[in-house]
Amino acid sequence: AVNPERAADQAEVVIVATAYDDAVNALRSVGDLRGKVVIDITNPLTPDYMGLTVGHETSAAEEIARAVPDADVVKAFNTVFAQVLTEGSDFGDGRKVTVLIAGDSEQAKEKTRAVAESMGFETIDAGGLKNARYLEPVAGLNIYLGYGAGLGTHIAPTWMQAT
Repeated sequence: AVNPERAADQAEVVIVATAYDDAVNALRSVGDLRGKVVIDITNPLTPDYMGLTVGHETSAAEEIARAVPDADVVKAFNTVFAQVLTEGSDFGDGRKVTVLIAGDSEQAKEKTRAVAESMGFETIDAGGLKNARYLEPVAGLNIYLGYGAGLGTHIAPTWMQAT
């Protein structure tokens, strides 16, 4: 087993992949995050997964950033189901899943972009961390479509730009 504190100490990037309610405690348990990039992939979901517990005036990412102020928090990957993260970004016919990246540090966003692109994902800079207020509802819609509408978890939102 890997010691989380040792792993975080040696890493430039820490990914918080817990339930939102557990995210702050998980991050605090790994020790000093000063200067680290923390990629928040959580969504503040209600118990039935059909609503958000945080939103409009703040976001889960902003709350996490307040809890670990010495880290550079970036919101990313939260609109992508775990199955897509593990099975790959290529949906065939040249269609790649898009990872939206929101954060206040350009350097942290660039490191996050490098992680996403190394996994084969397309990326879009979604602006500052406050835009996580928009990304989390997009994830909520994706979750509804996957579970509520029965489309399954091998789906993902993507953005296309005309050339």
